[in-house]
Amino acid sequence: MNGDGPRDKALWLTAPSDAAWRLAPGQVHLWRASLDLPPEQTRALTRFLSPDERERANRFVVRSARDRYTTARAVLRNILARYVSEAPAELRFGYAEHGKPHLAHPHTSIRFNVSHSHDLAVYALTSDQSVGVDVEYLYRRKIVDRLRIAYRFFSDREYNTLAAMPPYRRDRAFLACWTRKEAFVKAIGQGLTCPLDQFDVTVDPNGPAELLATRWDVYYAQRWTMTNIDPGPDYIGALAVENRDVRLFFRQWDHGQFE
Repeated sequence: MNGDGPRDKALWLTAPSDAAWRLAPGQVHLWRASLDLPPEQTRALTRFLSPDERERANRFVVRSARDRYTTARAVLRNILARYVSEAPAELRFGYAEHGKPHLAHPHTSIRFNVSHSHDLAVYALTSDQSVGVDVEYLYRRKIVDRLRIAYRFFSDREYNTLAAMPPYRRDRAFLACWTRKEAFVKAIGQGLTCPLDQFDVTVDPNGPAELLATRWDVYYAQRWTMTNIDPGPDYIGALAVENRDVRLFFRQWDHGQFE
């Protein structure tokens, strides 16, 4: 696996005018976008959203959450639109049984996944391979007892690894494990309906991200690539792709690219 930036310290490049919008087999294009925009600019982005997306945005009580949702959806539509040569507002999404989105119109081989936390969003796009991405803000409100949560939800292997760490390392290790597990369950389209203790990932945030084993199929993990991604300062992230030969390309969304 390789890309146009180091594995754990990615160089997020502003996309060239043409080459960024083509997906070759085995490639994963990762796009990073800030969700922190002035309110007047965010309001202008509602023109890209569908009626149901506008309705969902209006259900947010907190304005900052509403604005981040609006920006995240507008960016998603604008990115996908360039890959499929369609107007952003004309895209139509469908949703699988557990909520994983796909493009229903136009028909395409592109698969995608989105994660956002605090004021940052990351988008992963591939062609004909399952993909999941997760990003977490490192300094969100701290949970007092990480070990209790890990004991309840993580596998025995993951819990024991986390418990053996010194306390000062556990917060970041917990989030490293969480992002890796979340990326995988999003990739397989089950979300948190998949029991998190039924598969193992690595826990050490300073080591490689790996899918080590799945309880339901001893060979299933061998089909997957899992890797850390570096969304930027104050964030941690992970990517899961159902392909062993993957090339990553890191792109920075420029809000001046909105159509």
